[in-house]
Amino acid sequence: MSLPPEPWFLVFGAAGHIGRPCAQWLAERHPAAHLRVVSSRPDRAAELAELHPGADVMIADYLNADDMLAAFEGIHAAFVLTPDFIDEKTAMTNVANAVNEVGTLVRLVRLIGDPPGIRDESEVLALWGPDYRNETALHHLRARKILTGAGVPVVYMNIPGWFFEDFSEFLADPIRKKRTFVMAADRPMNFIATRDIGRCAAELLLDPSLTEVGETLHVENGIDTMIKFSAIADLMSEAWGVPIQYDGTDEAFLRELGPALRRYYKREDAAEHILAECHHEVPFINALLERGNDLRGGERHLTPQMLGFEALSLKSWLQDNRDVFVSGAD
Repeated sequence: MSLPPEPWFLVFGAAGHIGRPCAQWLAERHPAAHLRVVSSRPDRAAELAELHPGADVMIADYLNADDMLAAFEGIHAAFVLTPDFIDEKTAMTNVANAVNEVGTLVRLVRLIGDPPGIRDESEVLALWGPDYRNETALHHLRARKILTGAGVPVVYMNIPGWFFEDFSEFLADPIRKKRTFVMAADRPMNFIATRDIGRCAAELLLDPSLTEVGETLHVENGIDTMIKFSAIADLMSEAWGVPIQYDGTDEAFLRELGPALRRYYKREDAAEHILAECHHEVPFINALLERGNDLRGGERHLTPQMLGFEALSLKSWLQDNRDVFVSGAD
């Protein structure tokens, strides 16, 4: 099924790092399209209108069924991403009910961050034990079960990696103060700019023929793949022209990153949650690599280049944001 000549697009989180570039790329790529941009925060309405001139601005809460009905009214393609620790069961039930009641949606792209190949939270518990309590890793799997079970025309855009912006958010303090990059459980990882995630989502919305309902696509930037965290310090040193050290101890993680993680996730146990996730990733990634796989689990992947635009590299991003980390350095 294809989109009409002047489709309506819906983008949630349109004031954020991922939703904003998604909506802006849609407007640039399809000027004849109609765009509805959504935030859950009333104080961001004016900002949304400024960021997305000409768009239909809406304040809506995933947890409010009436809000979701209003948001999806007349929509042909939608990008859904949710904040950490949300009640996915309620949120995605409201989304699914709205999609099915409205009846106009051709494609929904849902952003997820799951271990490759995992389809249910029971599989996570089988891998990492019944004491596993990282709710952020389980939320997306709960969302998948609801959306697919309700027959929503959804594709899952998985990001098997870390965002560039993570470095300037909860990883920045020890870099600024001690010129030390801190990350426990050294392991290979993919890295991608949130700008490129948003643009990839937009391309999938623009052309539903690129995807099949129910499939999972792993999005990478095609440049910064399978880099060990310990090597990131060397990349930073090269990009900024100052020496950056690496500390991979648990003690440094909790001490140096704990305050920022608690602020970022608004939870007192956030640092412990993320540290546990770091350690859980090590054997899982090693097992994938031993089987000759990368972080796609044998499933289809996409890159910006495959979708027709140039990706931003981590080194370029670090150079562009040098003053955020080493302002005043020689």
